[in-house]
Amino acid sequence: MVEQNEAILKNLKDIQSLRNFLKSEMSINLSEEGEVTARIKVYNTAPPSPDGGDIVFLGVGLRVVDGRGPTRSSNFSPPMFNKSRPSDCIELRQKYNEGTWIGRTGGSFPEVTADEQSRGEVLFPGESVIYETETTKTKSRTTADSLKTKLPYLDIRVEGSVSRRHLFHVSQPMEALKAWTQPLVVETFRALDAIDFYTPLLSIVDVMPKFGPQTTLAEIDAFRAAVGKARDHVGKVRQELSNVYSSAPNQKLRDYMNKDMNRGIGQYLAAATKMCDRTLEALSGSDTRKMKEAAEELKAHLLKADEVKRGQADLMSQFGIDSHH
Repeated sequence: MVEQNEAILKNLKDIQSLRNFLKSEMSINLSEEGEVTARIKVYNTAPPSPDGGDIVFLGVGLRVVDGRGPTRSSNFSPPMFNKSRPSDCIELRQKYNEGTWIGRTGGSFPEVTADEQSRGEVLFPGESVIYETETTKTKSRTTADSLKTKLPYLDIRVEGSVSRRHLFHVSQPMEALKAWTQPLVVETFRALDAIDFYTPLLSIVDVMPKFGPQTTLAEIDAFRAAVGKARDHVGKVRQELSNVYSSAPNQKLRDYMNKDMNRGIGQYLAAATKMCDRTLEALSGSDTRKMKEAAEELKAHLLKADEVKRGQADLMSQFGIDSHH
């Protein structure tokens, strides 16, 4: 009985430890003009789960307490916080609504219910919310003094709860289908490998001038020609990628090729197209500073090729395919 109780307590502690994935950090700045800015970032550091069971925090928000106690709190007015959501993991949320649900007539559980949304912010793995309060030059000095006066007495806490519904969600793929789907998945990766996405783009880096006092017109012309050639190449391979996309048998594969999805070849090529156009526009002018800025931005993006390649390797491993298929 003692051992059973110890096991139960250990399991409870393991579950409670999931709360540690909710992180927060606060910064307070006081300018020389006496303006005060307080910023609180709250974020979910949990890794996404490949088979359901995501660690999602519900009811995330701030609890602001007057540290002077209830006797002085009758006229307490907490600072007004502006809220922003700089990151939403759209791909992760979409998996809860994929395909057609065959169950009861009410449909499957959505990614978030109306009740869950009404209690505070909902943070999936990788998502964050930022709360900011400040005094600006347009506000009265009295407001600034009031905020500075309140800060020492404020007790601000970040609160939230681990969602049991998401944590215990199960998603089990039918293994028997692999014999039918795997050949098409392998064929999709072979088709991707047959397309030379990177060589013409990365060749730009080798001919990129330093855009300093010693840079010659010949160097700029050679760079412009390389960027133009790469731009034409991107247009060609994006069409080839579109053909592979249309025959891909799995949504994860199509997401990797989608220009609107993060960390995939589709987004990499779409961004390269825009940056090539921006660089060509700068090179057509006479402002070397703009040329250098556009070229460096393009270079920084092109060098993300290894990250995109790793994304494909990771995707292949999810399908149980060796990278040397």
